[in-house]
Amino acid sequence: MTGRERAIKAMNFEPTDRLPIMANGVSAGFVQRLLGVSEDKYWADQQECHFETMRRLGQDFHIQFWFPPRENKRNWSRSDVQDWSDEEAVAADLENRTAEMRAEVNTRKQGRETCIREIMDYQTSVQEKLGDEILWVFGMDSHGPAIPGLPYGRYGYEGFFLTLATYPDVVARHIEAAGELARVHNECVAEAAKRLEWPKIGYTGHDMTTQRGNMVHPKTMDRVYFPYLDRALEPLVRDGFKIIWHSDGHMDDMIGPLIDIGVAGFQGFQEECGTRISEVARLRNRNGDPLILWGSCSVTRVIRDGTFCEIQCEVQRVLDEWPHPGLCLATPTYLSEDVPDRNILEFYRWCREMGRGGRCDADG
Repeated sequence: MTGRERAIKAMNFEPTDRLPIMANGVSAGFVQRLLGVSEDKYWADQQECHFETMRRLGQDFHIQFWFPPRENKRNWSRSDVQDWSDEEAVAADLENRTAEMRAEVNTRKQGRETCIREIMDYQTSVQEKLGDEILWVFGMDSHGPAIPGLPYGRYGYEGFFLTLATYPDVVARHIEAAGELARVHNECVAEAAKRLEWPKIGYTGHDMTTQRGNMVHPKTMDRVYFPYLDRALEPLVRDGFKIIWHSDGHMDDMIGPLIDIGVAGFQGFQEECGTRISEVARLRNRNGDPLILWGSCSVTRVIRDGTFCEIQCEVQRVLDEWPHPGLCLATPTYLSEDVPDRNILEFYRWCREMGRGGRCDADG
């Protein structure tokens, strides 16, 4: 069974020869040491170096085109801080951008066929590079499922959240417009999947939680966010897509509303923040099927500092706490340079060995 076949079958709750392994992010240094390539060769073809790393580790599906940057770039200037230093300036800018997005919806609709072709070409070209051993899902990028976000990346946390508290209706209108743009895009994704006969598996999400819970109160999310997320994702959910949501921080207040919208599973769960796999495993999606989990062996608690025996026990814990189909082994977070190479290799060895047998009973 190829990795591509294994991943598709597992996420459709069909028998597999072993549980699939998700491709986690790893450091540039680890890739260079594993492959025995120089730094110059790595940067000359970073993408293929990471693809080969995935193959050697036995990873079965890839979800996001992110690789370590060569250098960290600062995105904020002094003028940015000054521009968004008060909520009135942020609110005015949000209103302008909302009007621009509403005008763009018609443009996107007119360019629907071009968008569909671009998505189809992108999916097939990436899959050709990966080969049959690794499935490329509809990932978290401009060609995968689109969602409205909280625009703190533009305004900063202080600027955005003060504006949300002071001008909630302005923020709601902005998210509504972003949701309409996302909906038009998702209609194109659904059509591209249909024409390609591609697995209807999509990865998306947005950081909306901290280690203590939601960035925005759940009641406010119910008013200014979830209705527009629901509308944005509806074309995919209606078409049978399994939407997997990126999950970090303390997610407890997000899980129920996301399931109600049609999210079929989750990637991650940093259990050290409080959300427990064993509790989420009791839930079902809105159609009554088991949830899919891509995860969730802890990097910070075990893989980084643990012994080989502790790493084995961590993999076994996840197997025990997620006792039904839809489990794909992974870590919730990036495997950074401070994780010893030997621990990374040991983790993936146990994923391959302990995952043999798969899960084949959807009522398990």
